[in-house]
Amino acid sequence: MIIEQELYDGNLIHKRFAYNHFRNRTLPIGNLVAFRAPMLVEADGMIDEEDIIKGEFIYSDDAINFCWEIPNLDPFGAVAYQRLFNTQVAHILSSNYLHKPIEMDGDDFIVHAEHQQGGIVQQKGKCSVSITYSTNNVAIGHTGINIAAGRKAPAHAFSTNLTDEQATSFMKEVIDMFYALNDDIFIATTKVIV
Repeated sequence: MIIEQELYDGNLIHKRFAYNHFRNRTLPIGNLVAFRAPMLVEADGMIDEEDIIKGEFIYSDDAINFCWEIPNLDPFGAVAYQRLFNTQVAHILSSNYLHKPIEMDGDDFIVHAEHQQGGIVQQKGKCSVSITYSTNNVAIGHTGINIAAGRKAPAHAFSTNLTDEQATSFMKEVIDMFYALNDDIFIATTKVIV
C-alpha cells in the first residue's frame, strides 16, 4: 500500500503499525507500506545503536521508503528477511531503473556508478539505509532509497535521481514483490509432510 507521509523520522517503525493502515486487511504473512518522503532520522528516532554511537544519522532530501511488519520472526529471522528483501529490491532497482550494478554490503545497496556528492566525485555510492528488529516475535523494518540525497547526506551517499513516474512504478513493483515473496515463503512452510 502506498501511503502519504510528509517525513520519515524513524518513529513509524518504533511500534507495530500494520493494523493502523490495513485494519481487517492486516495479513498473517506480513504487510508493507511504501511512501515518498524526505528522511530525517536523528538520535531520538534511531534504532541502530552503532549509528547512534558514531553519530551517523539519516538525512535525505527525497527518498522512497518501505516499512514492513511480519509476524513470527525472531531477531535472527528479522535480519535474514531484511537481507533477502533488500537483495530483491536492489535487483529491481538495478535491472529496471538504474541499469547499473548494485552490490549488497550487508543490508546496504552499493551502486557502481560515478556520482558526485558534496563536491566529491566517486566511482560508487550507497543509495540506501535499512534497519530491522524483532519485538514480541514480530519483525519491523525500514529500507529507504535515496532519490536525492541532499547536502546533509554523507559523501558516500548516492542519489538514484528517479523521476516521479519511475518512483511510483518502483514502489508498486516492490510492493508486488513483497507479497509474492511472502506468499511463496508461506506456501513452502505448508508443503512439508514430515
